[in-house]
Amino acid sequence: MASKLRIAMLNADTPLSTVQSRWKTYGKMFEDLLVSAGSRSCPDLAVECTEYDVQKFEYPSSLADVDVILVTGSAASSYDAEEWIARLNDYVLDVYTNHRHVRMFGSCFGHQLICQNLLREHGVRVEKDPNGYELGVKVVQLEDKFRETLAGGKVFSKDVPESFRVQMIHGDHVVIPDAGKLPGTWIPVGATQHCAVQGIYEPARILTLQGHFEFNRFVNMELIKHFGEHWDAQMVQDGRAAADADDDAQFAAELVLQFMLEKERSQGMVC
Repeated sequence: MASKLRIAMLNADTPLSTVQSRWKTYGKMFEDLLVSAGSRSCPDLAVECTEYDVQKFEYPSSLADVDVILVTGSAASSYDAEEWIARLNDYVLDVYTNHRHVRMFGSCFGHQLICQNLLREHGVRVEKDPNGYELGVKVVQLEDKFRETLAGGKVFSKDVPESFRVQMIHGDHVVIPDAGKLPGTWIPVGATQHCAVQGIYEPARILTLQGHFEFNRFVNMELIKHFGEHWDAQMVQDGRAAADADDDAQFAAELVLQFMLEKERSQGMVC
């Protein structure tokens, strides 16, 4: 059955100049991986992406023709006192509250901003990670409840592994004081040895990931080199070495795509 997935890419930053010859925006990185994932698992699916620069206050004029809002990563912090971040905070809360047909996915900055907005009343916050930066390819150990929910709800058509590898570059993290007090069906995604909250999931509504499955080793090595100009030299060297490694970006892209199609799949509307 032919179907269409309409994604509004909310770009919260711009790739480095050394990367822009291949990808002008972070949204384009996501688009390439999601389209490729669709071609493997759902060949009749048309993925349509429209890009918006939220640093310039660009947003969809209407959400009637939007299935998913995707918030990218950013060098900014979700708690920074910037007007564009305040506007994005308000927008995310409005979409979640008033447009229930729209799902949201966030990566890194997007993950942190979504969590602090939607779960603030439950003590969830974003802060500087006292462990410092998490850099390079890391193993995310998936929570059993998250894996069971994906499998039980037939969100993911394949076996859900216990872990996956993904590129990281972040100095902030999400803090969930008590996961048992999260509302309704909200579930933590998993953890690394460095960072305890690697994502959050609410079926058919919200999925976030701390890592950057959209980054390949070149992109992340360039970012670590760029931002590492003021870091300890050994940390930069170790980070770039860790980024120069294989990851499971294809699995992560398929997982995110399946989440984006979760509602349609439950209604028998997609492949």
